[in-house]
Amino acid sequence: MIALVKKYNSYIESLPKLIENSDYKMDFFVKKLSISKPTLYRKLRENAFTNNEVEIITEILFPREIMREEMLEGIEQGRQDYLEGRTKTSKEVRANINAKYRL
Repeated sequence: MIALVKKYNSYIESLPKLIENSDYKMDFFVKKLSISKPTLYRKLRENAFTNNEVEIITEILFPREIMREEMLEGIEQGRQDYLEGRTKTSKEVRANINAKYRL
């Protein structure tokens, strides 16, 4: 657990450099975080981001990793659904699509 906390703290400390080296302008982060520019600079200087703000910044800086995690979670959910019998046949899916879109 301590190693996880140390990794998180290290990541938080690296955020200013990661943001600075990103392709985005500060105004973009200001808009996405819904904070003022002076507040952003203060938070960068003091490493004072909330967990929610860190999550938003991470999604901006690492979109591929976020997409990969979402896909893996979806695959795992699909496996669980299959194991627990929450499946539909191809015929049922096509019938639902035809009914929904009146095809």
